Amino acid sequence: MFWLNPVALFALAAVAAPILIHILIQRRAERLPFPTLRFLQPTRLASLRLHLLEDLLLLAIRMAVIAVAVAALAGPLFVTAARRQAWDRRIVRAVVTDEGSPRSAALLSGGKAAPLSDVPPFLEKTFDSGSLPDGIRRAVLWLDAAPPARREIVVSSPLPIGSITSADIAGIPAGIGIRFERAGTLPATRTVDAGRLLTPGAVRARQVTLSADATSVRDTAVSDPMVWPVDVVSSKEDRPSLDAALAAVLSQRVWAGPPDRRARLVLASVAQPRVEMAQALRLAMSDAALIQQPWMADAALRIARDPDVRAAAARVSAGSADARFVAAPWQTLVSAADGRPLIVVAGSPNRLVVVSAAPATDLMTPLLLRSIANAMATGTDLQRAEVVPISDAQVQQWSRPSASIASPRIENMDQDDRRWLWLAVLCLLGLEMWIRRGRPADEADARREEIARVD
Repeated sequence: MFWLNPVALFALAAVAAPILIHILIQRRAERLPFPTLRFLQPTRLASLRLHLLEDLLLLAIRMAVIAVAVAALAGPLFVTAARRQAWDRRIVRAVVTDEGSPRSAALLSGGKAAPLSDVPPFLEKTFDSGSLPDGIRRAVLWLDAAPPARREIVVSSPLPIGSITSADIAGIPAGIGIRFERAGTLPATRTVDAGRLLTPGAVRARQVTLSADATSVRDTAVSDPMVWPVDVVSSKEDRPSLDAALAAVLSQRVWAGPPDRRARLVLASVAQPRVEMAQALRLAMSDAALIQQPWMADAALRIARDPDVRAAAARVSAGSADARFVAAPWQTLVSAADGRPLIVVAGSPNRLVVVSAAPATDLMTPLLLRSIANAMATGTDLQRAEVVPISDAQVQQWSRPSASIASPRIENMDQDDRRWLWLAVLCLLGLEMWIRRGRPADEADARREEIARVD
């Protein structure tokens, strides 16, 4: 048995109210003159009033009305074997689709998708997402709040390799069943544009061709202007080192980002002359503000997670001692070996502002230039272009039936048994009314009433 609102049971203390009313009620006797008492000597008498409970049956009925009403407010639920069987017979189903499945196309066009089984579900909801793992996470959250029933997730997709992994399946609670519907077919080959690259000579467009047994990459020159997206602010003595660092980065090729995404890198090393470093810091802080644009936040996160940048930062002995870089709007991305900030970042109206305390001659500088350029680019997700499906053996290994209801959760209940208690309250009220109206007044009651009226 469960109580859906157990806090209401504290109101059972109200059962004492009818008893107190029966005890504390006072009958005020009418004062009448009695001539034969005029000649009696007045004395001081102690007044004694006896409080006796009368109409015990009526009192018990009224107490029962309050007790049953409080129990109804608490929301009882009797978990019987029949009720558990009813829960096990119904299914709550979450359907996860991706953009390439026929079910997703049918739903987008306003049509109805074919049923997934002969047993109609008690509840069903479709989660259409460009990423199957994201759809599975949303489905798990929805199923967690569903009423008691067998729960299952149906993945409807062509199921290309990499679209879902064993880690995604492990994140699904054990009580939720998993089924796969291989919907749609994958092409034998597929060619996609994989972005544009900045090289020493020009901008090159990359195309990737995927097939069942090979992956080929082709770069072709395009007429787009060669624009380096990072403006570097440093001293004149650092220019040769920066030119060499930029040439080394372009020789390795970096991704070209949208033209409206730019960054400013300020080299504020302690090795710089004091005057030039002060000018560089003044320029960096002239329009620095909190990062508000999403692409800047994403770029800062990618720079902070770059393993090459983090490894190079560990080899830099000293970071920045400027106390201004440890307060807003600046955010520390990586620290030097002494624990001080080495690379900090902030936003501005039209560009990402990055300040580095590493010398221009350090390996950190070319690695940071490459990381900033790649972080601002929007890479192509080749996973969606995959043409090889997940094997049937792997899909079978991931599949499992839904489990029976073990212990239902109170917050997910969609029914209770309080209606029977409210019916009992109505019956008790009717009985109480019938007793009050139908009981005849006998002589004993009349005599007690007469005695009470004499003072």
